[in-house]
Amino acid sequence: MTSRSAAALQAVVAGVLFSTGGAAVKATQLDAWQVAGMRSLIAAAVLLVAFPAARRWAGGGGGKSQAASSSRWWRSPARRRALLLTLGTGCCYCLTLVLFVHAAKRTTAAETIFLQSTAPLFVLLLAPILLRERPSGRQLLFVPLFAAGLVMAFFGGADAAVTAPDPRTGNVLATFCGLAYGLTLIGLRAAGRPRPVRPAGAPGEAFSAGTGEAARAPGIAAAACGNVMVCLACLPVMAPLTAAAPGDLLVVAYLGLFQVALAYVFVTRAASVLQAPVVALLLLLEPALTPVWAMWFHGEQPHLLTWLGGAVIAAATVLLATVVRSADE
Repeated sequence: MTSRSAAALQAVVAGVLFSTGGAAVKATQLDAWQVAGMRSLIAAAVLLVAFPAARRWAGGGGGKSQAASSSRWWRSPARRRALLLTLGTGCCYCLTLVLFVHAAKRTTAAETIFLQSTAPLFVLLLAPILLRERPSGRQLLFVPLFAAGLVMAFFGGADAAVTAPDPRTGNVLATFCGLAYGLTLIGLRAAGRPRPVRPAGAPGEAFSAGTGEAARAPGIAAAACGNVMVCLACLPVMAPLTAAAPGDLLVVAYLGLFQVALAYVFVTRAASVLQAPVVALLLLLEPALTPVWAMWFHGEQPHLLTWLGGAVIAAATVLLATVVRSADE
């Protein structure tokens, strides 16, 4: 198997794991705060223990030079910037994780994932302000398409049910989840793009390409940071956990270990080999399969307008990824 084939397989597996989130959240009797907090506690522990890059919140490539300068990292503007980006992106990812669980507890899994999938809409709208990166004219053509899909999914008309007791509130939370996820993607972009290299002797901090690379905070560090923030935010309202059934604990353990930690590792590895539009297209398995799991395990039947909205959002994502890829080539 070639490296590209292995990367594509990892992206597919990540999409499948991501897609099980909605059904798994509904399968436990724990409330949303308990599910979000325990899931992120497990995910944070796995990421921080198993992956050294997850512990480098202020950037750094490791090794002796990193160890020698670790006690003086705050003197480097580049490292301070990397830390701030990690914390900011982690905060947005924290909101994404918490809002997803609260939305999935209130509305259908289809509504939740379709509305979260409008994240590219918010990226297109906010990138010129936050990143100083202007989308092309062709990319902006997809804004109305995403907006139409959002409106259809939001007003899908799902009736209250056992697994979706408050669809309207859940839809609002899922929309904000899409906004938070879009801000997370913007933060990852800001952390990953290279900084301008200033020549030696120039005013301000002059650093070589190697130093600039070392000052970048890896995306997995932002993921670990976000999960730690979820734990801290949910801890005051998680108790009591003494009444949790073994089945509930198994579901939460699956969510933290596989649906968050392992899936995110697969995505980052795939993204290091494949072009971003290709990864985005492969990850469309998540919105495609999420309603299927919910129907299979919980008997959820989303409204036709919800399906149409999801189809419009998926089509807009495919077309946008195609435009981005053609522009890169």
